[in-house]
Amino acid sequence: MHNSMASLAEKLQELGLTKREAEVYLTIWMKNGATVKELLDLLDVHQPQLYNIIQSLIRKGFVKASAGRPRIYVASDIVPLIDVQKMKLDLLKESLREELTKLRNMAEEETPYISIVRSLEGILASIIEIINSAEIEIRAELPHTIFTELKPYLLGALQRGVNLYLLVYPEENAFEEFERFRDRVKIKTSELGNFLLVISDLSVAVYSKRRFFSARKLPVSNSEVYGYEIHEKDLLLRLLNIHNNLWMKAKDIICWEHRPEVYPKTFLEFSMALNEIEALFKLGYVPVVTVEGRYVKDGQPVKLTGKARSINRAGIISNFILDLESREFTIGGFDAEVEDVEAQKVTIEKIIKGEG
Repeated sequence: MHNSMASLAEKLQELGLTKREAEVYLTIWMKNGATVKELLDLLDVHQPQLYNIIQSLIRKGFVKASAGRPRIYVASDIVPLIDVQKMKLDLLKESLREELTKLRNMAEEETPYISIVRSLEGILASIIEIINSAEIEIRAELPHTIFTELKPYLLGALQRGVNLYLLVYPEENAFEEFERFRDRVKIKTSELGNFLLVISDLSVAVYSKRRFFSARKLPVSNSEVYGYEIHEKDLLLRLLNIHNNLWMKAKDIICWEHRPEVYPKTFLEFSMALNEIEALFKLGYVPVVTVEGRYVKDGQPVKLTGKARSINRAGIISNFILDLESREFTIGGFDAEVEDVEAQKVTIEKIIKGEG
């Protein structure tokens, strides 16, 4: 079979045809209609087998048969067939989502902290799932090839009001569609990244090795590609620390302007909130901030609103002072120990020029 025919046959198999069915369909398509005799002359197939293949193609909607004798078999247009498949998959998706949600709610076992994900398709499916589940923010470090595949889903998240912090490597110009979401997106680029990492609402992440997606090395077969879905917050934040080191050095492509109209803005990831507060200080603004979290000493939940006054970065300690007029609190991030409050959500409500 010609190379282009073989390639088309492989694509048709992804629509549910067997290799033989794909070959028969393509032959009928090229002939713009054919009889059984013509097909037997062109294909290495026995007559009984050919009849079975044709009947299967008719049942699947890929082939139509004339009413006369001899019957002429005509190939159906592939585009409507794909549209029908898509409609079926959309219905199946909604049905399965509902049933699987019910099943999970019935189950007593907790979600595994770390699950292995096999193949590129499996990794992409896991990433799309967590992107679609995001409600507040997505952090991501992506090879450009993977970013291209995920672009529609990232744009969909922005349309839902999710904040997006994205680092893409290597640097290429492919971000024009994100410009209209400038007030909710930050995009940076770098020549080289650490890994593939996507984090949704600081609760679940998908991680995979950079090696699998490198354009500079020999390609890896799909069967060798694997990754991990991570629900363990401590491990997730350790990976995020590595990402943040590159984030601080990467080249800015899209970033919102620090102006009053941009706020309120909510952050789940503490380092990003701290960077935002620090940037506002440098511009002469005082942020009014709401912190939701828990007291470090007794673990009791707390919600505080006040003015951010100063930032402390000393070794592995990073925090800021929240002034409530009657008292000041030190605010730290996940697993805080020396601060008053461990923040789980930080919202910059508004910004005031000078001391307000």
